[in-house]
This record gives sequence, C-alpha cells and structure tokens, in this order.
Amino acid sequence: MTKKPEQINQNRKNKLPGNFNVVQLKGERAIRDAKKLDDKAFEGHQKISIHELSTIAEQVGLYGIFQDENIVAEAQLMFEDTDFYNLEFQNSAYCYGIAVDADFRGKGLATSLINMMEEQVRLNSKNILYLASRPENYASLQLWYKHGYKVFDYKERYFGPDTREDSRLLLYKSLTEKLNLQKTHIATLQLKNTIWDNDLRSSLVDLLSKHGEVTVEIITDNRFINYQIYID
Repeated sequence: MTKKPEQINQNRKNKLPGNFNVVQLKGERAIRDAKKLDDKAFEGHQKISIHELSTIAEQVGLYGIFQDENIVAEAQLMFEDTDFYNLEFQNSAYCYGIAVDADFRGKGLATSLINMMEEQVRLNSKNILYLASRPENYASLQLWYKHGYKVFDYKERYFGPDTREDSRLLLYKSLTEKLNLQKTHIATLQLKNTIWDNDLRSSLVDLLSKHGEVTVEIITDNRFINYQIYID
C-alpha cells in the first residue's frame, strides 16, 4: 500500500469520478509501486527501471491515480533531457508511458491522465506533448487519436537494438494550435498481426514519407481492425 503524496488540483477536463484522486508521486515506496503497476501493464515488453522512474519523479513528472490508498494508474512525463532519453523537440515534453490496472480500464482514467499531462505541459511553458507507440498497439493509437494526436514519424530501434520490439511510431500534439476537424481520408490499412505486422509498418512508413504526418483512427468490428488514415 502506498501513502498518497501531494494531490494535484483537478479541473473539469481531468476531474476523476468517485473516490479516485490524481497525485504527484515521489519517494521510494511510491516509485516501487508505480514500477510494479507498469511492469504488470506492459508484461512481455521491456520493463521500466527504478532509475528511469526516479529521474522522471525528480522532474515532477510522475503521477498516480489512487482509489482510496491503492494506486490504479500512473503516467510518466519528461520535461528535460536525461541520461537515458533526449527530447525530440525544443519546447516540448514527452509522455514516457501510461499504465492502468486491468481491473480499472474503461473508467476514463487514461483520459484524465492525458488531460492532466497537457495541463502540466502548459504550466511548464511547453507547447508540444509527444509520445511513442508500437504500431500494432491499436488501443493506444485510438486513445491518442481521440485527443487530437498525429503520427509524425516511424523510428526503428527507438528504444534498443531490436527492430521488431524496439521500433515506434511517434505522435504529437501542439497545445497552442486549434485542432483541424476537416480531414481527408487517404487510406485504410488492416492490422493482421497484433504482435508484428510488417505490411502495416511498411505502409505507414510509405504514407509518412509522402505526407509528413498523418492522423490514425482505429475502427474495429468482430472480424477486422482497420487503421483509417487521414491528412489535414
């Protein structure tokens, strides 16, 4: 059980339901509990280290959502370069990760964390929030699509030497520009393998090389997972 640190003021956008509270995480015990939650959420993938979480916490970028005294979600936000990651843009912040306990998904906790991170980015006089996502992680892509994020790059071996495991799509949102709601549909891509889909990755790379950045909306039914691709 983690003792809750300082609670963050909540506005309408990041207001949590019921007895949930979002707080800034700090201290060894809180960081260990955040790691435990993150490791469980990303089981089978590269695990975050205590050093990484501690460094992010030192930047006042580690946040948790609690139900009563139990941590059920956490987010990592970087405002400065570190010894393990350099920011892609000037005047930007990077979402290093979000994790939600499986028993608490579908309650809007990830959305509240994104809204809270955007608010913290603005308070730190930054203009851009960006993140990295596996191309096959359609649930993550759809979550960030709903918040107005665009895909601007695909980088091989972004987190390590393995092309399959460590390559990522990069997404961003300018927090100073109004969202363009008028978009042109240019392609539909079908996800055929949720672990590794080389055809999907190749198609996304081709589209990015032609258009610079694209918006990706996920449409699912009982048979298919389709990536609807748009440009402004």
